[in-house]
Amino acid sequence: MSEASKNYYKRIAEELAEFDTPQARYQAVIDRYWEAQRDAESDWDDEYVEIAGFREPRYRTSCHVGKRDPDFGQH
Repeated sequence: MSEASKNYYKRIAEELAEFDTPQARYQAVIDRYWEAQRDAESDWDDEYVEIAGFREPRYRTSCHVGKRDPDFGQH
């Protein structure tokens, strides 16, 4: 086994050990809760879409005019 391969597996073992700490387990619980909450809210509200982590109204007037825009031909 080459030295690079040994270092790779050593690093993988270190990273897996980091996931087994109490803090990482608590954070995973919080992350699952927030993800479930966001999924539940997305089912209720169809008027918003998430773009780059921000919730934006799905349809709104804009300065950009293109054939696929909902406000095409209204300017």
